[in-house]
Amino acid sequence: MKRELLIQGGTLVTASESTRADLLVRDGKIASIGSLLPNTSTVIDARGQLVMPGGIDSHVHLQHPIDRLSIETADDFHTGTVAAACGGVTSIVDFALQRHGETLRQAVRRRLRDANDKPVIDYGFHIIVTDVRDDVLEEIPALIEEGFPSYKIYMTYADKVVHDDALLRLLEVTAANDGLAYLHCENDCAVNHLIHGFISSGKTGPEFHPQSRPPLVEGEATHRALVLGELADAPLCIAHVTSSDALRHVQKARARGLPVVCETCPQYLVLTDNEYNPERGFEAAKFVCSPPLRGAEHHEVLWEGLADGSIQQVASDHAPFRFTGQKEQGRGNFTRIPNGLPGIETRLALIYTEGVKTGRLTQEEFVALVSTQPARIFGMYPKKGSLQVGADADLILIDPQRAIQITHEKLHSNVDYSPFSGMLLYGMPTLTLSRGEVINRDGVFNATAGRGKFIARDTCDRTRLP
Repeated sequence: MKRELLIQGGTLVTASESTRADLLVRDGKIASIGSLLPNTSTVIDARGQLVMPGGIDSHVHLQHPIDRLSIETADDFHTGTVAAACGGVTSIVDFALQRHGETLRQAVRRRLRDANDKPVIDYGFHIIVTDVRDDVLEEIPALIEEGFPSYKIYMTYADKVVHDDALLRLLEVTAANDGLAYLHCENDCAVNHLIHGFISSGKTGPEFHPQSRPPLVEGEATHRALVLGELADAPLCIAHVTSSDALRHVQKARARGLPVVCETCPQYLVLTDNEYNPERGFEAAKFVCSPPLRGAEHHEVLWEGLADGSIQQVASDHAPFRFTGQKEQGRGNFTRIPNGLPGIETRLALIYTEGVKTGRLTQEEFVALVSTQPARIFGMYPKKGSLQVGADADLILIDPQRAIQITHEKLHSNVDYSPFSGMLLYGMPTLTLSRGEVINRDGVFNATAGRGKFIARDTCDRTRLP
């Protein structure tokens, strides 16, 4: 029996245009678009609402281990994907972390077991490479063919950092096999030097975290990654750009025709380093993330980058830690505060509010940044991130006039705070559909754990990077 659902009377918004039209879903796929008469018992009245492809969050950390602190992020693959769905996200890309001594395949198998029967939306994995050995490099071609085309590389963090010689080898292999290198750019030596100076002089509060990771260390590492990428002729995605320093290097590389894209995150667009004011005491630990929040002078530079295409996507970098019992591990030593903020459920609404409602972005640019371009960059388009016949019916409805004041109690993440509490946000979905199934209605989730499917993603086509 065919399963049909008609979304009628809404404004369909894609990355290129907005049109008033109906949309028919059949067996989890978009079957028809146009002026359609109801021929099914299930009709959704979308008058006055925007119908968009579901959000794609390509940078999340669910059930992610922080070995040096003996903790994991607070959301597992069930609570995290429920929060995602309620925020309009229908696909995520998480990470499979290779520990030293492991093969990449061992890391992948462990993460697939972690997810198993928990996700409620579709998911894929980037592979974090920490131990660059000959046998590890030999694994990459087969893994790319199996749907793991993107490789996260850390240029900082003691247990994860990949130094330049190994980084260059890794870039050469990903490039030769149509993979994509995905880089966290901060100068590890500089960060460790600054940390040592603060700790040794008794400067241990959370306010010293951002001072240990200033824009210069992000900018330098970004430039160095781009140089090594050019040497290896490798496509690159620069993660969570926070500063004018880093963005300037990306812009210069793109102007020269290099295959480079980048992302930023809502926290770097709406929050500032004022959150680290020492008058807040240890409450400032709630905002500790890496790279850290920057001064307000960086905001408009990033918004301009989003509008002019210099920044191609907005991801959440959802790394949720509870303040009680997790962030509190860093009392008396800011280096023991787990780095990360929750944000998977608020990402779309924050960008819609601060981007579309303010006039910084069009609604088409919004769709491009939170859905279509992540799908293109990470090998999911047009199955995901599009309103095309034959695409998965991953859809959201947004009432552009409806506002919700954010509190952590209203959200679904397993965290005891939200960095965005108190904000009045537009763009929280009234409806979320995953492969044609309504899984969220006005913040009320209703779907079975484990219904999410693994996404085997396509190889990177550097000629089609946005």
